[in-house]
Amino acid sequence: MSDSLPPPSSSRKAALALMAAMLALSVWHGFNTRKIADKTAEAMVLALTRTMEYQIDASFHGIDTLLQEAVQRIDAAEWPNPPQLQWLQTRLADFPEARNLLVVGPDGKSAGPGISAIGMIGPSLDVSDRQHFRFHREHPNSNRLIIGDPIVDRLDGRQIIPLSRALVDSTGRFKGMVAVGIDPTFMIKAMESLQIEDAGGISVIRDDGVFLARLPDQYGSFGRSVATSPLFQHFLPRSPFGIARFVSVADGNDKVVGYRTLERYPVVVTVGMTGKTALAPFWNEVIWIGITVFVLSLALYRLAALSDLREHSRAILAARLEKQSQALELQVAERTRNLEMAKSESEHRARQLAASNADLEHFAYVASHDLQEPLRTVTSFVQLLKHRYENSLDAEARDYIGFAVNGAKRMHNLILDLLAYSRVSTQGGAFTTCDLSHAMAEATGDLELAIAETGAVVTVGAMPVLECDQSQMVSLFENLIGNSIKYRQPGVPPVISVETRQEGGEWIFCVRDNGIGIDPQYQDRIFIIFQRLHIPGAFDGTGIGLAICKRIVERHGGRIWMESEPGKGAAFFFTLPSIRFGV
Repeated sequence: MSDSLPPPSSSRKAALALMAAMLALSVWHGFNTRKIADKTAEAMVLALTRTMEYQIDASFHGIDTLLQEAVQRIDAAEWPNPPQLQWLQTRLADFPEARNLLVVGPDGKSAGPGISAIGMIGPSLDVSDRQHFRFHREHPNSNRLIIGDPIVDRLDGRQIIPLSRALVDSTGRFKGMVAVGIDPTFMIKAMESLQIEDAGGISVIRDDGVFLARLPDQYGSFGRSVATSPLFQHFLPRSPFGIARFVSVADGNDKVVGYRTLERYPVVVTVGMTGKTALAPFWNEVIWIGITVFVLSLALYRLAALSDLREHSRAILAARLEKQSQALELQVAERTRNLEMAKSESEHRARQLAASNADLEHFAYVASHDLQEPLRTVTSFVQLLKHRYENSLDAEARDYIGFAVNGAKRMHNLILDLLAYSRVSTQGGAFTTCDLSHAMAEATGDLELAIAETGAVVTVGAMPVLECDQSQMVSLFENLIGNSIKYRQPGVPPVISVETRQEGGEWIFCVRDNGIGIDPQYQDRIFIIFQRLHIPGAFDGTGIGLAICKRIVERHGGRIWMESEPGKGAAFFFTLPSIRFGV
């Protein structure tokens, strides 16, 4: 009956609770990561929109200035005037985006052919049907730049955007207009340098919803109206600039769109990014965290199952022992003459039970240490999967495998660093008489490659002989000097000095460098385990080196601190008791 005891589940229940907590933390982290990805995408499109706004506004303002000068100088009735013609040709050479210029009389007919920077082009034209001419004729005193409908130029048959101003006399009577045909490709070139992705799109749109230029689909969108889009129906009426999220009527993509209306001209510029691109960092993070949580959950549940199995075995043994004890009591009552035999049997069984318990404890110890094996197994098999099927996987799958391998390696490195940190006190060597100049020589020898690669100069003063753990002294000096090499000024070879002095009953050591330095407000945090003051990936390591230094110094009865300012290097000080032999 004892073998049929229900197995305990307390460890597995605790493991499930911890797994649920990890899942909740992962969801919370994912939520924050998504918010950060959204804010980053918004900041990017806003910055690019402002850049696009500046470029378009500057170009339109240059053409507008040219037109204002032209309407002040030109009389359509006397055009073409050779001096004015020469002046305009010279001015047009400064505007590569301006394809041609046309002077039109009050009847809509051009006063002579068009002109460009290289001379007269095309025949005389009738533009009385053009939207921008009709506007000037109906509003001669508007005194503003008019951006006409995108059209095919009658002078050369190419697409242009007409920019024009009215010609009026001193009484305000309409005398015609001066128009410049803008090549839309100049906007496309500006867009190409700012485009995030083809599916995102960049547009220059007149404030009534007519495309002046768009990338991609430059030619299909030219002159097309999107006045019914959410941007013009909902967002622009509320604010002339900002962030909009909607499905584009131009290409059907769900986008994050930055938009700005030019202050001086009736033009809106937009820069879009698809939701897929905006959330790519979020999904990469979710996948990496998901794999890590899954692997950790499997290992944790396996550990809990082994713990429950151990408890079950103990319960079965206890039940068996109780049953045997009851049988012994009955035998004592029935057969007193066999008391000694029963007692001997009971003692024998007790010894068996003790041995069994010892075996179970040993089994539990071994099992707990072997729990590191799943992590190594996961790492090995993921790496094997990468090497064996790398040519069969797409880039995204290789990235996912890389995330899993890197996550497992980081976990492995953290475990090794924690073991090194814990062994400072638990597995340190015996204190012996140590010449610290030898420890320093060994430390700089271990760092010989880093010193040579960086061109570092390390000077060491006189070192004492003290009672200490020599291997830990080597580790201490190696960590401090290596720290100075790692956090060096860009492009400046490290200069490191090691000095000592005796004060009272202790020796004070100083390791000084010319590196990047540390803000004084963080000087206490750097000795805390895993504390890092730089963004992940900026420097190698897990942030445990200085914590190990602190623990070594404290094991030797000393203390450690630092003095530094950003950009002016750092000086690490530590003390050791002055028990000296020979020095």
